[in-house]
Amino acid sequence: MKSSKVVFSAPLQHLMDEHVLLREDMDLIYEITEDMESESGAAVIQLFATLSEQVSAFYDKLKDHSKREEDGLFPMISRHLEVNDRTIEEMESEHEKAEQHLEDFLREADLAGVTIDEDAAGWIAVYAVQALATLTQHFAKEEKMLFPLAEALLSVVEKVELGRLFRD
Repeated sequence: MKSSKVVFSAPLQHLMDEHVLLREDMDLIYEITEDMESESGAAVIQLFATLSEQVSAFYDKLKDHSKREEDGLFPMISRHLEVNDRTIEEMESEHEKAEQHLEDFLREADLAGVTIDEDAAGWIAVYAVQALATLTQHFAKEEKMLFPLAEALLSVVEKVELGRLFRD
């Protein structure tokens, strides 16, 4: 699925590798939501419990990944962009949108609690699906545009610093 022939430096490859792992989690979340649609009654409630656990764990992993980008990569790239370039603002906005969908899911699941019914499970699961849709597009943008841009713009020293930031 690699559309570009860019060879990434270690820190950028690290972010790419995280996308692979996050996509595996996203695939599992999507499969659970699909299974919920084809089931009924108690099976939906059980699947929703599994979905809640998966979304919660995924949210934590995504937050860690986003923090690496927002605290390390994005500021470094921004220093090289024109003043009116909105690339990084757009990436941050997509992070916020995806995280908001996940937070909405987790909040509503928590409010519904163990007495959740099939209908509520269905509409709450939509938040997770919305997050996945946002992230699918977002990851593609980062991999096709942002990471190659970073590879071209960042100096060797900046890439070493980025790697150090990721390890800390």
